[in-house]
Amino acid sequence: MKRKLSLWIVIALLLLSLFGMSIAEAKTLSITYGEPWKGLIEPAIKEFEADTGMKVDVTMIPYGMDMIEKVSLDLAAGVASDIIMVDSFMIPTLAESGYLYGLDNYLVKWLDWKQYFPGMKRIVSFDGVYYAIMIDTDVRMLWYSNQVFKKAGIPMPWEPKNWIDVLNTALTIKRKVPEVVSPIFIPMGTKWGEGTTMQAFYMMLLGADVPESDLNRLRDWKEEKWIGSSPAIEKALDFYRDVFITYELCPTEPHYVPDVWGEWRRMMREGEIGIGLGGSWEWVEFWPKEVLPPKEEREKLIKWAPMPSSGKPNVPEIACISGGWAIGINAEARDPDLAWKFMEILHTKTRVAEWFAKTGKIAVRKDAVEVKAYTTDKYLMEAIKLMEYSTYRDTYPGYSQVSFFVQEATEDVSVKGLSVATAMERFKSKIIKVS
Repeated sequence: MKRKLSLWIVIALLLLSLFGMSIAEAKTLSITYGEPWKGLIEPAIKEFEADTGMKVDVTMIPYGMDMIEKVSLDLAAGVASDIIMVDSFMIPTLAESGYLYGLDNYLVKWLDWKQYFPGMKRIVSFDGVYYAIMIDTDVRMLWYSNQVFKKAGIPMPWEPKNWIDVLNTALTIKRKVPEVVSPIFIPMGTKWGEGTTMQAFYMMLLGADVPESDLNRLRDWKEEKWIGSSPAIEKALDFYRDVFITYELCPTEPHYVPDVWGEWRRMMREGEIGIGLGGSWEWVEFWPKEVLPPKEEREKLIKWAPMPSSGKPNVPEIACISGGWAIGINAEARDPDLAWKFMEILHTKTRVAEWFAKTGKIAVRKDAVEVKAYTTDKYLMEAIKLMEYSTYRDTYPGYSQVSFFVQEATEDVSVKGLSVATAMERFKSKIIKVS
């Protein structure tokens, strides 16, 4: 009898132990994020641990490691963290594959959600469902050299109203300051990868023509198909041809060096470029960190202007596009409610606004301008105004291939010298095969 009783006690203790382990396992939280965001996420982890009494299992992807590849492989292998950082353009592919947890039920009750710019909401959605929250973003603009503009006698601040203004200014630089290597510089070709598509081609495409049926894009969302040809694509390619072939305003050599990003930044800071299409992050990236001038000095060296539209009647006044990184919840997260609790702690107004200000990043929230650290940064307060005009890439499964075709099309007109009609026909034939 005693032996049976002892056996039952052992079994009961074992069951209690296993039950306790399952509860503990269910109440742990794991997160994977990139080292550049350590200053934002680490304090949120500490606050979460203090509030809940739980420990967070952290995987920090170091500088230089391919985050997209790491997270994608972890998800495919079923070993990804509960909370993951993803490049926003990957959200449709990951969502379609069933890797991301839909956040609609949380967001509808989260008052902060209304503070996010419309584009920052659409960029994290797929098929009508929100799958993440943007953690940072950027805008694109025309950077220009104070030194070059002064030599050319061009009034500043520069305020181009259309593409003709942009091209005429570049032609003035070419004529009056012949030592400038590239009067205007726009990313071109496959070496830049997505830099060509997003930094340059989209900036023409979005403002090229009257956006009837929203055809100033690469995807027709109503017809659910990729766009192989349109007046907007034609005008965007024509702009490239004008810059590289017709007026010879940008040499092709810098677009094929080993480090195209580094070369463009060197040329810009050394006055070899008059005007350059680039992202908001360049304010702190044009110079190596060890020689980055103070803000007051930078303002004397380089300025920026919004990218105007083509100037046709009824087209958008300004063209701008944004990308960035987002935080999502793994569809296989052990406790989505617990993961959401961390999301609420992480994405507070003050926390993100102060981090945006510290790192020189564009805010994803409209109310960031109410936080002192952000309001005291003159550059960020001006650049954030572009968010009202900014949109997002046509990210949908298959986008990466379409983007590569765009890059090839820019080479067709800029390097091979093909006519716009021929280049667009080649582009269209590739799109048809994909579709």
